[in-house]
Amino acid sequence: MAAQTKPQTNASSKTYLVFVGTVIFVALAGNLLHHRIADPRRVQDVAKSNFEMMHMGGLAKAAHGEKRRGGGGVKGSHPSLWEGCDASVRRDCPPTPRPTPKMAPLSHDLAGLSCVDHGGPDDGDATDEMVYWSDVKGDAAFKSPIGNEVGRKKYLTFEPDGGGFNNARMAMETIVVMAHAMGRTLVLPPSQGVYLLRKDRDKQRTHFSFEDFYHMEQIGYEHAGLEIIGMEEFLLTEAMAGRLRNLTSGEVAFPPNNRTNWDGEDPKPLKEYLREVALTPLDWNPNECLAAFPSDDGPEHFRELTEMFAEAKKADGGGGRDRYNDNPVPVDASSLDRMREAVTGRGMRRLCIYDQEMQAADVVHYMCYHVKRVRMLTHFYAFLYFEDWRHDLWSKRFVRDHLRYSDEIQCAAARVVDAVRRRARGRGDNPKGEFDAFHIRRGDFQYKDTRLEADQILANVKDEIPFNSTIFVATDHQKQDFFEPLANHYDLVYLKDFAKELVGVNTNFFGMIDQVVASRSRVFFGCYHSTFSGFIFRMRGYHSQKEKSDGWEMGVLHNSFYYTGDKEKRVYEHYSSVYGPTYAREFPTSWRNIDKGIVEVPAVS
Repeated sequence: MAAQTKPQTNASSKTYLVFVGTVIFVALAGNLLHHRIADPRRVQDVAKSNFEMMHMGGLAKAAHGEKRRGGGGVKGSHPSLWEGCDASVRRDCPPTPRPTPKMAPLSHDLAGLSCVDHGGPDDGDATDEMVYWSDVKGDAAFKSPIGNEVGRKKYLTFEPDGGGFNNARMAMETIVVMAHAMGRTLVLPPSQGVYLLRKDRDKQRTHFSFEDFYHMEQIGYEHAGLEIIGMEEFLLTEAMAGRLRNLTSGEVAFPPNNRTNWDGEDPKPLKEYLREVALTPLDWNPNECLAAFPSDDGPEHFRELTEMFAEAKKADGGGGRDRYNDNPVPVDASSLDRMREAVTGRGMRRLCIYDQEMQAADVVHYMCYHVKRVRMLTHFYAFLYFEDWRHDLWSKRFVRDHLRYSDEIQCAAARVVDAVRRRARGRGDNPKGEFDAFHIRRGDFQYKDTRLEADQILANVKDEIPFNSTIFVATDHQKQDFFEPLANHYDLVYLKDFAKELVGVNTNFFGMIDQVVASRSRVFFGCYHSTFSGFIFRMRGYHSQKEKSDGWEMGVLHNSFYYTGDKEKRVYEHYSSVYGPTYAREFPTSWRNIDKGIVEVPAVS
């Protein structure tokens, strides 16, 4: 029997050894895969590499690599901004650098619009119809003159505004431009619920980050002076490494429960944590101060800005802000003249200075929605002042060209615009398929003077829109009988009428699609005080500059009105400087002549 059982014992031993070896191999392989695939930092590196391979080549890739190694031009300058520098405008003009591989403009897909992977329409048609943004060669290589010293990274974190999406958008634009101006890495908040963007939560995603609406990561990859990362990466690389300390106790502080992924979670504990470990400037109130950035680094330049502010606040010859009505200061005017227009009639008490304490802080955190102290309910161009006019125009181009809705949203809107035009063409002598648009806000809007009945709206619009016209209506009002006085005279259509064009699109994106569609109408009537309407007007301003529409030199918008009455109806037919409340409307300074002074960088062979 022993002779018979011995072979069985050897087989069992071999089987056992194979099993043990397999377990060890699987464990090692699993650990390797975890670190090379599941690790968020590895995932980001792979995504970054894939993006570079798809959208960057040759010199552009070299430029991107130089950005990550801290390279750049002379004192953060670039010939597209500073070539031909006038010393009377910029005190310390750098020598003009010649194009080198690390300064070659980055190539990217955000310059146009590709709808191939987003359900159409044809790319050529979509680009001609929707694109107001530009690919300004050289803009991507520009770094702010301050805050780009080589060494330890510094960060800017923020909390989204707690109001509607367009309030959050306004605050986000301000923070992104501010991060670039400070030379800080921008940390995006985790995905979370957004007020009024919670439709069909049992059928589709209702937690969002800004990456869901904008191409945020690509924006960071494209720009030498701006890096953008997610909250999880920030917490992994900084907080979990013990680099963040409680500013009161000085002790190392880790995130609540050592959590690094806060997507879809209650953000309150994370907000409280960030407020404890980061410098939180509660005195940066856009209703009281102007955030000013100098044309050169150094504390003496901040003192000069303070003196300039005091000079700008002095008697300006009378007339207050009315002196700028249809009389804008040239975009390349002196620093003092531009600051004088920026502050006149606004009651600003002081400058918000990015002082030495803020510059030294590893992390600066903005609350954005602190009801008692600070709320970033303002436009970036109304709050941020740049001493050098070229930097000012760069920031406005940056927002126009890069902080625009994602291809998915733009392409969905393009399909709807095409369908509306086809409908309009089929109704008579209208070969271009021109249509008009309303934004009628009724819901929870607190401004009662905008809640006009439909017959009142009709009385205010009938002189501008011929009867029987096709009108696209963007609205939060669901009762169709409300619109009957308008429907008796016009062909009204709504986004819900274009289900075929919107198959597969998250319904929480419909508000943004409404905006983009309305921006392409012939005549537009918006709702006063609405930031939703405001952004439609700004997009129409961008289009007017590209198309050289009547009055574009002055930044005025013909065929763009408010339906609330004569007082506000025609405000966009005239240039006016920024005045409060700044959030209530958009101002021509955000789009007027913002491409002035661009010097193209020759291609490097």
